[in-house]
Order: sequence, then C-alpha cells, then structure tokens
Amino acid sequence: MSIFGNKNKKANDKDNAKIKLVEVSQLRFDRDFKNVFQQENDKVAEIANDMRVNGFDKSRPIIVTEAYIIVDGHSRFMAAKKAGLEKVPVIIKKFDSRDETIEYEYKMQLNSRRLTDGEYFAAFLKLDEIRRSNPNAQGSSDEAIGRQLNKSARQVCKMREIAKKADAALLEKIQNGSVSINKAYEIIKAAEAKKKASPEEASVTQSGNTGKGINQDSFKLGVLFVLSELERGRKKGQILKDKRIAKLDLGELNLSEEDTARISQRFGIA
Repeated sequence: MSIFGNKNKKANDKDNAKIKLVEVSQLRFDRDFKNVFQQENDKVAEIANDMRVNGFDKSRPIIVTEAYIIVDGHSRFMAAKKAGLEKVPVIIKKFDSRDETIEYEYKMQLNSRRLTDGEYFAAFLKLDEIRRSNPNAQGSSDEAIGRQLNKSARQVCKMREIAKKADAALLEKIQNGSVSINKAYEIIKAAEAKKKASPEEASVTQSGNTGKGINQDSFKLGVLFVLSELERGRKKGQILKDKRIAKLDLGELNLSEEDTARISQRFGIA
C-alpha cells in the first residue's frame, strides 16, 4: 500500500470514533473558545425547546476531546442543560496538539455560523499566535490565516495592522461590535495621515496658540527684527546665525514699541 494510503487510513482511524452517550455534567467548555466566541441566547433557547419535545438529535452529536472538552456543539450542549437532559450523544475526537484542537474549533465555527467582526478579530489573534509559535510554518501567514478564516489576505493584513497600532479603546469597540474591522483600519490610517501633515500646516497657528508652532505675533516680530538688522548693515548670513533666531526665542529680540512702529512704517507692514 502507498504511503498516502497508509496516511489516509491513519487519519480515518483517528476520526471515525463511535457515538456514545455521556452525562452532561462531564462536558465542559474550552477556555480559549469562550474568550473568542459568544453563544446566541435566543438560538440556545430555541434548541432547548425543541429538545424538550423531540429529545437530542443524535444525527448531530457533540464533538469532544478525550478530556471531554467541547470542540463543536457548544449551543447544543447549553441547550441540553437548559432542557434538563441528563445525557447527550458525543463523538470523542483525538488531537495531536492543543493548537490542532483550537484550529478545529475555529474551523467548525466558521463553517456553521456567521461571526461578528469582534469574533473574527479574536480568532485572527489566536491563529496568528499559533502560527508564529510553529517553527515549521511555511508561506505567507496572511494567506494561510485568510484560508482558515475564509477571508482575503488583504483583510488579514488589515487585522494585523490594527493589532499592532490600535489603542485599547479602539480594540474594545471592535470587540463589542460598535466599530467594524474596516472602520477601525480607516481610523488608524486617518490618524497616520494627520501625523504626516506638512510642517507648514502644523506650524502656522493662530495668535495665542500655546503649541510648538510660531503664532502670528511672534512671526511678525521676527520679520521686524530681521529687517531692523538689515537696516543696521548686518549681513544676511550673520542674522540667520543669530541664536535668538535659531532658537526662535523671540522674547529676547528687545524691540521697543518705537522701533517696531518705525520699522513697520518703513517697510509697510501693518
């Protein structure tokens, strides 16, 4: 038999476990799963009502690990508890690693229901963490995670940038659904564009501004100083090297009101 045939047989032996009935009290949630995905209360209540009448649908058993941690069927598990069922059908699935368990959980959720942006983002963070810890990971991480999340590599790239640059307040808004992933990305890019505004725009401020820019009065006073020095015969190079200009310490210019008025009139400055 070929090595591919052996490999497939091994995979099938691992997955083809029989359905068995176990007590509801034996099952428990995965801690990482609960931190990422939220169960819909209305959906759980609807399933519970159906279970009270028809019992648990054995064609859809709960999938658990050998330690009875639920990896698929969380809503059915909660509904069974709500309906007062003592036992439920399960399939015990073997996993080679913790990371494989988490990836399976996420895949089942992605295939079974519509996730919120907050859930997608949390899933991205966990899958990215798993991939970065895997020394054998190959290819583009954005493309690989995109395939796992059924998202484009471009969308994964946005989530990666958000994870790096968003503050706690913005991350909270993504989690609670008040801001989408695309909107959060736009907010970050807008903030970056604002920081890259031209120095001229940043420095020209209104009179009385307490920022680092030069206000109109100081700028006018600086012009008057330069003109005054030129009139006194100083060279342009000498004026530009003046420490008072270099430091923009315009309070040291010491122009009297009389000098200011005279130079203003001389050069036609209002």
